[in-house]
Amino acid sequence: MSEDFKKYGELFLVDEEHFGELFSLLKSVKFKRSDFFLQEGEKCQYLGFVESGTMRSYYVNEDGVEKNFDFHFKHNFFTDYESILCDKKSNMNIQAVEEAEVLLLNKNELQKLYHKEAYWQQFGRRMTEKIYLGAKKRIEDLLYYSPEKRYLNLLKENPLVFEKIPQKFIASYLGITPQSLSRIRNRISH
Repeated sequence: MSEDFKKYGELFLVDEEHFGELFSLLKSVKFKRSDFFLQEGEKCQYLGFVESGTMRSYYVNEDGVEKNFDFHFKHNFFTDYESILCDKKSNMNIQAVEEAEVLLLNKNELQKLYHKEAYWQQFGRRMTEKIYLGAKKRIEDLLYYSPEKRYLNLLKENPLVFEKIPQKFIASYLGITPQSLSRIRNRISH
C-alpha cells in the first residue's frame, strides 16, 4: 500500500486499485493569501482538494456585499460544481484565506475517467452526492435555525473556523452582521 493511498485513499473515496490512476492526474498548486482559485465570470476548470491552508467560497450580492458560502480546510474538496456541470460562467469566487497548497483535477481529465469505466462513474456519483448533501445542510441551516443556533452548530461541527477565519467572514457565513456575532459570542460565553 503506497503512502499516498494511506494518506488520501479514503478521503478521495477511491479504492487502492484505482487510486494511482487518479493521483497521477492531480496537479499541486500553491496559493498565497488572497489569491483566487476562481473569480466570478470565469468558467471553473478544476476540482480542488486542500492539502494545507484554508480557502473560502463566496458570492457578491447586487449591493456589492460579500456573502460567504463555505470554508474549505485541510482535506476538503471544493469547486463550483454548477459551473463545471453546465459549462457556464461562475457566480462564485473561491479565494485563499491564508497560504494554501491545493491538489487540482482538471474537469476534462475527470470526464475521461468517467468514459473509461463504470467505477469512475460511481466515483463521480459519490462526489456529487457529498457535494449535494453539504449544500443541502448549508441551506437548511440558513432556513431553519436562528443565528445563535447556526453559530452553535458551526462551533460544534467545525471549531477550526473560529481559529482560521476572520470574524467578518464568519458573520457573513452565518447571515448576520459582525456586531450581531459579537453579541451572540458574549451571550454564550457568559
